[in-house]
Amino acid sequence: MYTPVNRSFIDAGSVMQAEKHLFATTPLLGSILRKRAVERLFSSRSREGAVALAGAVEQGHPEADAIFHRLLLLQHSSQPVMHSALWNYWKASRFEELLKRMHASATLQPVLLQALEAMPENDWGNGLLFMLWSLLDRDDIAETIDAKGRHAPALEMDALFGLVRGNPGRYLDLEDPDYSIFEKAWLAASGAQRQRISTTVLKSQDPRLVAAYDHAVKEGHDPQLVIEAFKLCGDHDALLDRLHGLPFTSALEVIAFWQEGGGRPKTPSKKAVVEAAVALYHELAGLLPDSPSSAPPGTKDIFSFWTERYHSDELLQQDLSSPDPFRRAGAVFSAALRGLIPRNRMQEIALNGTWPEKLALQYLFTVPDASSRQEDVCWLQPQENIVAAILTTRLPGSLEESSLLDERVHAGAGAAQLQRKLLHLLRLLQGYFLRGLITVDSNDDATEKNAVETEELTDVEW
Repeated sequence: MYTPVNRSFIDAGSVMQAEKHLFATTPLLGSILRKRAVERLFSSRSREGAVALAGAVEQGHPEADAIFHRLLLLQHSSQPVMHSALWNYWKASRFEELLKRMHASATLQPVLLQALEAMPENDWGNGLLFMLWSLLDRDDIAETIDAKGRHAPALEMDALFGLVRGNPGRYLDLEDPDYSIFEKAWLAASGAQRQRISTTVLKSQDPRLVAAYDHAVKEGHDPQLVIEAFKLCGDHDALLDRLHGLPFTSALEVIAFWQEGGGRPKTPSKKAVVEAAVALYHELAGLLPDSPSSAPPGTKDIFSFWTERYHSDELLQQDLSSPDPFRRAGAVFSAALRGLIPRNRMQEIALNGTWPEKLALQYLFTVPDASSRQEDVCWLQPQENIVAAILTTRLPGSLEESSLLDERVHAGAGAAQLQRKLLHLLRLLQGYFLRGLITVDSNDDATEKNAVETEELTDVEW
């Protein structure tokens, strides 16, 4: 009488037996037992076999290199169970073993590319392909994706790929009203990839892409890049709004751009503000002191030198911990400019760093708070000079700051005309950004619940 055989039970038992011999060390027979175990696991075509072999590679199996090479050559079309189990196993550890071996051996690069090209064209296969491109950031993998027109199942990964590769259409074809897709793509990008995204944004001249970059990236980018991008795409309405939060000196540069280029916002109220600002700037230009157009012969502006020097993230990270304070200062400047240094770290350097490091941060950001300890370098204290205090005001400033500056201007002498023009221009921009300002105080004069008190600011000129 014929009795059916439980094939799955035999396979499972065979796999378990093979696992026992994977690391056999029996004299003379050890090598033979190991090889038989490897062959049995490969021929099992099972999930357990794939996991056991991948684990053996991680544990330093004597034939780990050969096993790993054969695992890479597994095809989903012929061994779907084993193939899926293997790649899911690697994915669970973010491909740690795979990446380690890829970096250690150039001969494995084409084998990996072959394996990725053969990935099934479904969400699972595409997800693996894009994840490995993101981790390895290799052009040959990207070209494989482009050649077959593949798309990542996650929208943010698909957007990241396009933005890094200079193809903004992958993002612009998506609906992203709150810029959350762009933000997730930015957070997933490496430092080098973020630089390429910034370049893509700058070259795109697309107002929607610039707005997404500015909104989503927030403090993690170079604000000057956003300004330049808005200039290129001709979005003067957004350009005016982007002055919010920037030093007044940056606003003057943009107003000079409006004066020279003639572009204006489309919104009537914004256009009126820009027209008035340009008229004031024209009057102001004749009062400003001349400044050298370039560094003296044989020298280079230090900030330009730092910007040119740190194209490499590796060099930047190395110099951040250099014993040379000027190298640290240059690295801090470039890292802060590209959004690669945490804000709490910058605050700590601004308070306790060496004076070259403080110089780098003071050039990019606001001056120390008035309550901070006295600095040992006098030019780090622009509050001592009225013009410097106006120029370093971060828009929109506050009514209190404006009133204080007004008092100092009217009490001063000498360059009073220049000071008043600067203050007038500052107030014009403040009037735009602080329109509709609501303040809350502890006044309890109201006789009715939920009453709102209104007050006309008669002593403030906008």
